[in-house]
This record gives sequence, structure tokens and C-alpha cells, in this order.
Amino acid sequence: MSTSPKDSEGPDLNQDLPFQYRTWRIQRIAWGAIALILLCAVFGLFGHGPLSRATIRDPSLPLSLDYDRFGRYQSALILRVHVHERAANQDIVRIWLSYDYLSKIEIKQIVPEPDGAETSPTGMIYLFRLAQPEQRSDVIVNLEMEAIGFIEGRIGLDESHALTFRQWIYP
Repeated sequence: MSTSPKDSEGPDLNQDLPFQYRTWRIQRIAWGAIALILLCAVFGLFGHGPLSRATIRDPSLPLSLDYDRFGRYQSALILRVHVHERAANQDIVRIWLSYDYLSKIEIKQIVPEPDGAETSPTGMIYLFRLAQPEQRSDVIVNLEMEAIGFIEGRIGLDESHALTFRQWIYP
């Protein structure tokens, strides 16, 4: 029984090496994209993490703000307003929030509860009576996002003395 040289080389496979090389290149690009997405998630680009938290201060204002840069539509977020000692006027602190921001959120709770609220042409002013006006106090605003995309907010003692912050809200 004689065998032809073709039989001794193994089975005849139709190989398309250029197609195989393109497939490998696409797989490597996909692996890189998946790794990049996972890295972004770990650092907080899609929710909680070091890239997500931000603090904004202005040395000329007696308050600062901690907030989340990224959030989700109809999910809870927190604004933490740090009121410094020099903010109180006769033991009362006024915190102003712009109507532009208020129209895109729903406030669930404010801690401590405000003693009153006033409207202004550009926003809402919440009044807080401080137990110890000579010490720094915190006001925590628990809210729910009611809009998607970039949201710009302003918070301060009044419209002319306010901090501007931006948030990206995912669907």
C-alpha cells in the first residue's frame, strides 16, 4: 500500500491567514476596550469611587460642597454643604439653591431640617438656625435625580455668592 506525499502531511486545511490575523487584531482591541471599561468602573467613572467624589471650595465664601460628579437617573445622591464659622448672621445661615438645579432634582430630605424657606427670583433659600455658630456645621441634602445628561447646579449663601458644580447623570 503506497501513500501519496499529500497523505503524510496531514489533513488538508483551508487556511485564510489574513482573515485570522484580522480576527486576532479585533480580539486584542476588544480586550483593551473591556480592560479600559473595567478600569473606569473601578475608579468611579460610572458611580462611586475616587473619580466620582468632588469637593468645591472658594476661599471668599464661608462654605464648601462635597458632591458626586456621576449619578444615575432617579437614584439617590447627596450634597454635603460645609458651613464655616463666618457664614452665620445672628445664628441663622441661609443656603441658596438655583431654580435651574432644583428643576432637575427632587429633594428627599435635608438634615438638619430647615427652619424655613424663602423664594427668590433665581432660586430657593433655606434657613437654618445653628446651635453653635462659632463651629463648622454640615447640611446634608438627600436628593433624587430627575434629568439625564450634564446638570449644572449653583449653591451658596445667595446668587452672587455661590459655588457652581456639574454632574453627569446616566440613564
